[in-house]
Amino acid sequence: IDFEESAKLWKDGKRKESKVIPFNPVFLSKDVFVMGVYFIFFFYLVFYHFEFAMDPVNFDPADGLKTPPHIYPEWYFLWSYEILRPFPTDPGLIAFALAQVIFFLLPFLDRSPNVAPANRRGAFKYWFWAMLVDMIILTIMGKLPPEGIWSTIGLIAALFFFLLWIVLPIITAREKKI
Repeated sequence: IDFEESAKLWKDGKRKESKVIPFNPVFLSKDVFVMGVYFIFFFYLVFYHFEFAMDPVNFDPADGLKTPPHIYPEWYFLWSYEILRPFPTDPGLIAFALAQVIFFLLPFLDRSPNVAPANRRGAFKYWFWAMLVDMIILTIMGKLPPEGIWSTIGLIAALFFFLLWIVLPIITAREKKI
């Protein structure tokens, strides 16, 4: 350390307190141990019990002459599958693509003057929880067959999804500066 660097560490003859914790190999060894335990458990599940997260329908014998009655994607795509399902061909595809892209537009649609966490922003907090509940409903409806009341609930939830994104710039622009 040169003289200028060491002089910055001292103030009025006393050593300045630093917010930085110096590296210690013990920290790394604890992290490596925890990661090792996690990977042992993970590889045990992957290599010996790979079917634990799969749908039992996937283990039925295939029949090339008949389509299964209810086909659906993995659970993390169910909400977008439900947005695709209630609309006819082209509008459904446009709605599906827009639902995927719209999350990238969130920084531009949020017009609030506050740069704060969502729990400290009044209207945005309620918008966030409404969006979360709507996506849970879309996920549940995506798993169910599209018949009867489930089809109607899925359509309403899909329309509500886009309505939430339309009102986002309006409600965040009306927030007051904290």
